[in-house]
Amino acid sequence: MCLLLIEIIAVINFNDPQTRYLIDFANLKHGIIKYQKNFINKNQLNKFFKNKFYGMPLLLPYGIKYFDYSNAKKFSISQIDIRKKIFNIKKSDYVGLKIFYKYGDTFCTGAKIKKKYIKHVNFIINFNKKIIKNIKKTGKNKKTAFQTRNIPHLGHERIFEKILEISDLIVINPLLGIKKKNDCTNFALKKSYSVLRKIYKGKLIYLPVIANMHYCGPREAIHHLNLREKLGFNIFAVGRDHAGAENVYHPQSAISLIKKNLKKFKIQVFAHMGAYFCKRCNKIILKGECSHQKNLKEISGSEFRQNIMRKKSYKFARKEIQDILRKTNKKLFY
Repeated sequence: MCLLLIEIIAVINFNDPQTRYLIDFANLKHGIIKYQKNFINKNQLNKFFKNKFYGMPLLLPYGIKYFDYSNAKKFSISQIDIRKKIFNIKKSDYVGLKIFYKYGDTFCTGAKIKKKYIKHVNFIINFNKKIIKNIKKTGKNKKTAFQTRNIPHLGHERIFEKILEISDLIVINPLLGIKKKNDCTNFALKKSYSVLRKIYKGKLIYLPVIANMHYCGPREAIHHLNLREKLGFNIFAVGRDHAGAENVYHPQSAISLIKKNLKKFKIQVFAHMGAYFCKRCNKIILKGECSHQKNLKEISGSEFRQNIMRKKSYKFARKEIQDILRKTNKKLFY
């Protein structure tokens, strides 16, 4: 997997925001997006509006350099509709909406990938096929996908302990796609999880997948779940404010939406409300494991990230992980 990561960085330009549409196109052609096979049109988008269990719709803006638009059919989409019916937020300048409308409000169907980029599409498809193959090769009966954008802290490790009560294997399965500013780099995630792989001794492995973040909160949590179902996982972990940003979503929104649609999924859900340090219990717990609600201190991935940026230690994370990141001269955040 280390060689694969080196290869993909050489082939795919993660610094180019238009690359997200190359990645989406490849995943659609691969067939790992559950409710669409191509970039959708306006009528198909209406089905996403009505069916929340469809997850996040993937659309192609007009004018992306990777595509030939000679036979494309254009249409426009109201930002108000997307904000209310997909993102379900009031904030009009939210980062997810900015990404969605970065290239304007004109979208299309029928565009073709330019010949010179077909090899890039095939590379992405083959990379993800190898992930599916490696998941099958583990031989474990119960395999849980754990998506993350954060360097692991002790709160994550408490989550892992609980997952291993119902699962034989945890697969750290981050998305190798276009991310927002201040998200962890792929290098930072891989490097930090190399420490935990040794500690968990075969019960935790690192297998990233090439797909994008959209920061669409509950809708995207379902999108992520549907993707892991297609990849061959038995369980998917959904946590506090899953796929959200800028504190626009209620911490339980993603979990609540998924629980309302459980019958639509073929994959089991491990839901948790995040990890905290309980001052009364004097240990790290998942919310709900004790009754000392007024004595809980949140273990925050954002706070940990800020400490790393400022080169300060964080008491709720392994020293080994913090040391290994301090010693590197490579970029840790976008």
